[in-house]
Amino acid sequence: MAKRLYSLMLNDEVVRAVDEEAHRRGTNRSALIDDVLAEYFGVSTFQRRMNDIFSEIDSFFASSENLVPFFMPHSDTFYLKSALSYKYRPTLKYELVLDHSTSNKLGDMTLHFRTQSEALLEELARFFKLWVGIERSYFEENSLQVPAYSLYQNRFMRSIALPQKRDYNAQQIAAAVSRYVDFFDASLKAYIGGAKDREAIARDYAEYVQEAGIIL
Repeated sequence: MAKRLYSLMLNDEVVRAVDEEAHRRGTNRSALIDDVLAEYFGVSTFQRRMNDIFSEIDSFFASSENLVPFFMPHSDTFYLKSALSYKYRPTLKYELVLDHSTSNKLGDMTLHFRTQSEALLEELARFFKLWVGIERSYFEENSLQVPAYSLYQNRFMRSIALPQKRDYNAQQIAAAVSRYVDFFDASLKAYIGGAKDREAIARDYAEYVQEAGIIL
């Protein structure tokens, strides 16, 4: 949905109230007015759709013991925090950003990990290599678009796309994203903790795609 610059005559009192609410929400004047008018007139915008998806993801993880959501309504980014059962319990932070493009790309999941341990960094790199290999094999065998991956400076990024030629509502998208992040996090911890090897991770992934419904 395209945006253009418009001029409006507004009362000073209204503008002050708008600015105060925008500050409270962590957004700006234009974005807030756009959101309020869209809600009032029942217009579906990217911002509203993104907020609905993030709100659903927040509800999904509200009672989780492994992933703690950090979400501010009307924010462009959703965060989840986790921790590895490793020396010093290093923190993991998942960052979800939705894409505003018209393609089937939904956005990106970026995992941030802070550690100075060379041994842990090597283990993480082995897991990421294993994970990418498993996913690429599945996507290629099923003639699906392979996600984009990158690993750099304590960050692992994977693009997230919806199946083409299908329409999904916010609840369906949120459920698919939540299940994927939850499964990825559990697989990472099981591998790093030594509970599962590469063969077990591959078997779990095969079960996951059979039950997931929407493969991102």
